[in-house]
Amino acid sequence: MHDPINVEARTRDAALACAPYGMFICTAGGVFETVNAAFEKLTGYTAQELIGWRSLESLHDPAELLKRRAEWPQLAALRSRYEGEWTYLRRNGSRVRVAFALAPLSAAQADASNGAPERYVGIAVDMTRYAQSEARLWYVAHHDGVTRLPNQTLFIERLELTIARCKRNGHGFTVLIAELDHLRKLRDALGLHAAELVLQIVGERLRGLFPHDGTIASVGGTQFALLINESGAAADAFAAEALGRLAEPIDYAGTALNITASIGIAAYPADGADAPTLMRRAGVALSAASAVSRNAVRRFSTALEGQAARRFELETMLRDALERQQLHLVYQPQVTLATGRIAQVETLLRWHHPQRGLISPVEFVPVAEEAGLIERIGEWVIRTACRDAGLLLRQTGTLPRFAVNVSPQQFQRQNLFNTIREALEDAALDPSCLEVEITEGVLLGDTDQALQTLHALRELGVEVAVDDFGTGYSSLAYLTRFPLNRIKIDRSFVLGMSTDPQSAALVGAIIAMAHALKLRVTAEGVETADQAAQLEALGCDEAQGFWFSRPLTIAMLRNVLKPLGTV
Repeated sequence: MHDPINVEARTRDAALACAPYGMFICTAGGVFETVNAAFEKLTGYTAQELIGWRSLESLHDPAELLKRRAEWPQLAALRSRYEGEWTYLRRNGSRVRVAFALAPLSAAQADASNGAPERYVGIAVDMTRYAQSEARLWYVAHHDGVTRLPNQTLFIERLELTIARCKRNGHGFTVLIAELDHLRKLRDALGLHAAELVLQIVGERLRGLFPHDGTIASVGGTQFALLINESGAAADAFAAEALGRLAEPIDYAGTALNITASIGIAAYPADGADAPTLMRRAGVALSAASAVSRNAVRRFSTALEGQAARRFELETMLRDALERQQLHLVYQPQVTLATGRIAQVETLLRWHHPQRGLISPVEFVPVAEEAGLIERIGEWVIRTACRDAGLLLRQTGTLPRFAVNVSPQQFQRQNLFNTIREALEDAALDPSCLEVEITEGVLLGDTDQALQTLHALRELGVEVAVDDFGTGYSSLAYLTRFPLNRIKIDRSFVLGMSTDPQSAALVGAIIAMAHALKLRVTAEGVETADQAAQLEALGCDEAQGFWFSRPLTIAMLRNVLKPLGTV
C-alpha cells in the first residue's frame, strides 16, 4: 500500500516545482523550508542558499520594510491569507517589485500549545513582467500593426487633450486626413507586401514632417490623420508639402510606384469644438477632395457638409428605390443622318421619386458608384433593356440596336460577360441587337481584363461603343488595340460647332480618324437643324439629341417603330 503522507508530500513538491510563479514553504519563524525554481530565478538565490538559512524578511528592501513595518504580517497571528506588494533585493543587489501572498499551509497542523500553524505557503510574482506585458498590450491596442503609427484610438485621445489645452490658451490647430488613391489597385497588381510597404514608407514620410510637435496616426487601411498646431495659410502650405512628399516615387523591386493622395482639412475652433465633429468634418472635406481629382486638398465648409448630407440622403433613398422598383428605363433614338432612320436607341436610367419627383442621373449615379450599388443597378439595366428589346421585336417585327451603358465598376467584375449572355438568352434576343457603351476610363484601367471581356463580347456578336469621346484621355492607341465598333462624340464639342471654328475642325478630325479606323461615329447633344446639317456635311454617321427625339418610354418607342417599320 502507498503511504498517504508520502503521496501528499510528492504531490506538493511536484506542484511547487511546476508552478510558473515563485512559490515557497516556510516555518512559523519565516525560515524557508522549500522553494521552487521560479522563486530561485526571481530572487537570484539558489535553493541551498535559501532553505534553512534565510527568512522572508531577509529578502525585503530594508528601507521599505522599516517604513512599512506595521503592514508586515506577524506569522504567529496569521490565520488567513495575506496579500501585498513589496520590493525584494535580489542576490545581485537589484530591486524587483513583487506581488506577495502568504497563507497557512494547513489549519490541522496547528501547534497544540498556541494554535499557530507550523508552516506557511507563499507566492511571489515579478510585477515588472506584468508591467511590461501591460505596456505591450497598450501599445498593440493603440498602434497600427503595419505602419507602427498611433491608431485612431490614440489619435482621438491626443486630439481631445489638444482641444482641452487650446480651450485654456485660446490657440487654434488643424486636423488633416490624407487618403492614398488607388492603393487597392496596387495591392491587386503587386500583392499585399507592396501595399504594406507603400503604407510604411508613406507613414515615415509624413512622420518626417513633424520635427518637433504634432501628431500623425494611421486611422484606416489607406488613411492617415494629422494634427498640426498651424492654422490658415500655414496649414494649407503644410498640406501642399505633404502631397509633394507623397508624390515622390517609391522603388519596389525596380518598379517606380507613383503615389497620389487626397487631403481634407478641418480647423479648430472654426469647424468644430470637439473631436468627433472635427474628424467627421475633415472626412467630409476629404470626400470632396477625392471626388475632384488626384493630389487635391479641400477645406471643410458648410456647403460641403450639406452636399454630404444630401449624398447620404440620396443613398438611403436609392436603396429604398431599388427595393420598391422606382427606377425605370427610357430610350433615346440615334438617327442615321443620311437616311433619317433609327439605327440605335440608347438606354437611359430614370428615377422618379414619389415625393421628390424626377431625380437626375447626374446626381444619383455618382452616389450609386460610391455606395457600391452601381453593379446591382447596372445588371438590372442590362436585363431590363434586353427584356424590353425582345418584347419590342415580337410586337413590331423590327428592332433598332439597343445600347446600354456599362460602368467601369461593372467592367471590373469577372461575371459581366455571363450577365450579358444570360440576359440575351432569357430575352431570346440575338447578340447583334445589343451594344455596350463604355467610357475611356474602362480602357485605361485593367487593360488585360478589359481586352478579354471586350473580345468575348465581340465574338458573341455584341457591338462596343466608346461614349463621351474626347472628354477623357483620348488616345489613338486604344482605338487600334481594342475591338470597337463606334465612337460617340461628346455633346460639348457639338455645342461649340456653330460658334467656334476650332470645335468644328476638331469634330471633323475625329470623324475622319474614326472612319480611317473603320469605326462609325455618333454625335451626341444635337439640338438644332444647323448642327445636324454640319455633322452630315462632315460625314458623321449618326446623331442623337433633342432635335431628333427626346428619350422615349418603351411604349412610345413601339408606337414610333411600328408604323414606320424602321430598322
